[in-house]
Amino acid sequence: MARDINGIPFHPSEYNPDFPRLKCKQCGLMNSCSHGQMDMEPWYPRLPILLEGGMVESIDDFTLSEYTEWSLQAIVDSEINKSNGMIVMQNFIHPVLYTRCIDNWPTEMDTIDVEGRYQKDMFCNTVFATLFQKIFDDEYIKCAIADKFGLQEEYKTDCWLWQDTEKFTVNDVHVDYKDFDITFGLYMPQDNSLTNYGTQFWSPDCEADIDVSLVREDCTLIKQLPFQHNLCYVMPRSKYSWHSSPILDKPMTRNHVYGYYKTV
Repeated sequence: MARDINGIPFHPSEYNPDFPRLKCKQCGLMNSCSHGQMDMEPWYPRLPILLEGGMVESIDDFTLSEYTEWSLQAIVDSEINKSNGMIVMQNFIHPVLYTRCIDNWPTEMDTIDVEGRYQKDMFCNTVFATLFQKIFDDEYIKCAIADKFGLQEEYKTDCWLWQDTEKFTVNDVHVDYKDFDITFGLYMPQDNSLTNYGTQFWSPDCEADIDVSLVREDCTLIKQLPFQHNLCYVMPRSKYSWHSSPILDKPMTRNHVYGYYKTV
């Protein structure tokens, strides 16, 4: 049963707080709907208990994965950055799952049309399939993220494993592609030697079209994330979400997950 921020069971009469909310298109109600709940639509926010600092729980035949619950709590505890509207979460993935991901990072990556960057599908093995299914593509995670940013949309997920080397030189300042409504990155370094090579976030010093990239000289750096174990950022696309990859100025292997949510 869902519990509020003080751990007290929370059970409103109109909806089940352990499930993403739906409502009748005709009357706007759920449990007291008199139309047989035949034509339902999302009721935003989908998981209001999380916005109030509470948490959903497994109950009866509903079982929430401990991996999902861990990441939901990270979303609940995060704060939106006022300068660019993103959230940054330390230890986003459950330690057991994260360790399994590190231990099962693919030994062979696929080449793509970007020099210095290699890629692999999330279903390359069962561990990363679990990461996709229980975290990034899980309905609760998607609802929690949308609710966090006050977005009233439903989303589909796509993401990949990326491995960058010093030959990767694409570091223009940009806002992600228009179909990437929310982007996210999860850092998975091999050790602590690349702390200074996290994503950089910028503010343009000139009039800027979010569909056109900028050079660094026309921007002011406002923040750089540390490239450290299990750090995840999530950022809606907006005129404030200018960012870039860092300049990779020494031999390295930089492993991370990158993905996006698109409205459906």
